[in-house]
Amino acid sequence: MILLQTKCVIAVAMLSRRHVLLGSGCALAAVATRARAEVAPDGFTVLRASAEGFNGAVPGPVIRVGRSEELKVRLINSLDEPMALHWHGVRVPNAIDGGAPLTGPPLAPGVSFDYRFRAPDAGTFWYRAARRDQQEKGLYGALVVAEPAPPPADQDHLLLFHERRPSPDGARQFTLNGAAALDIAARSNERLRLRFINGSATQVMNARVENHRVIVMALDGEPAEPFTSRDGRIALGPGNRADVFVDATLAPGGVAPIMFAQDGGEAPLVRLVYGETPARAAPLGEPGPLPANPLPARMNFSRALRVTMPVESRDATAAMPAALFSAERGRTVVMALDNRAGLPCVVHLHGHHFRLLDRLDDGWKPYWLDTIVVAERQTVRIAFVADNPGRWLIEHHALDGAAAGASWFEVK
Repeated sequence: MILLQTKCVIAVAMLSRRHVLLGSGCALAAVATRARAEVAPDGFTVLRASAEGFNGAVPGPVIRVGRSEELKVRLINSLDEPMALHWHGVRVPNAIDGGAPLTGPPLAPGVSFDYRFRAPDAGTFWYRAARRDQQEKGLYGALVVAEPAPPPADQDHLLLFHERRPSPDGARQFTLNGAAALDIAARSNERLRLRFINGSATQVMNARVENHRVIVMALDGEPAEPFTSRDGRIALGPGNRADVFVDATLAPGGVAPIMFAQDGGEAPLVRLVYGETPARAAPLGEPGPLPANPLPARMNFSRALRVTMPVESRDATAAMPAALFSAERGRTVVMALDNRAGLPCVVHLHGHHFRLLDRLDDGWKPYWLDTIVVAERQTVRIAFVADNPGRWLIEHHALDGAAAGASWFEVK
């Protein structure tokens, strides 16, 4: 969910080594995790999948690359069961999407596989086990793709939200970067870029930055028309991401919590802790949009393929259904996501980003998404250009529900 500055609510969907250089002087804060980015002699980043997470920690190592640069990752399956790796939100070639069985069988235990592709879009993405139960046990991590010319920001922090498995008393504990709480050191008049990722499969992340203006710059990795969120809130459905700018406008020595909804209340999982020396005399000016990614500027609705997809949960062991539709490459597709269940459902489109259409016409919201939460017994319409060839999954499951469904489509 994203809370906009308007009255509508759209369902979508560091500390010890503080700075790692990224782009033109902007800094990406190291994630508070034990995971290490192991690099093989041939230049591949190694991800070892085990019962303890990727590379023995949860979340896995942060993978960083520049837009249009080649990403080289070697997955080693050290589990005692098959697994597939999905690059959530990344418009990868179909063969390496991890959408088993459409894109091939999952990786057998003890086997490795090399992923090589050029990152098409700058933004905040993530990788995860394609199987939901494996993801929930900790097989996930962040992928950050840098802009060719990053916008001015003094700090760049990744905040990967998840929930720990329930304790014996049944209580849930939400985490950020694998920690129960963390501090971000700030100075007055600094600009912070915060990259929120909801890595939970079933929980909505509902955060609120106290006493600060929050400017939303990107959703699901793709630049948006900047807007101020209402009451400093950032609400993300499972799988959604948001890049926001926060100007540190408190006086030196101030402290501001970032509150997260939890079990009917709120908990301060993050604090902005101000130092004694301002960064500059005054805050930076209004930010311009992030650099655009190569997504279509227009869609041809006059010859669009229009389809309806029932959003439902079903037995995960059921056979894969027939293709929902087949589209020629480059054709606009308008999908009505019809949630007939009595619970909100999460829908994730593989290989593409889509626009959320207005209810009354084909006008769209000023942002792109790859994942959306559809309210119970509601229908929403999305549109995208089918420009990535192959057979692509559409995952859908009830929020907080155990059952999952899957549909798929083909781009010729």
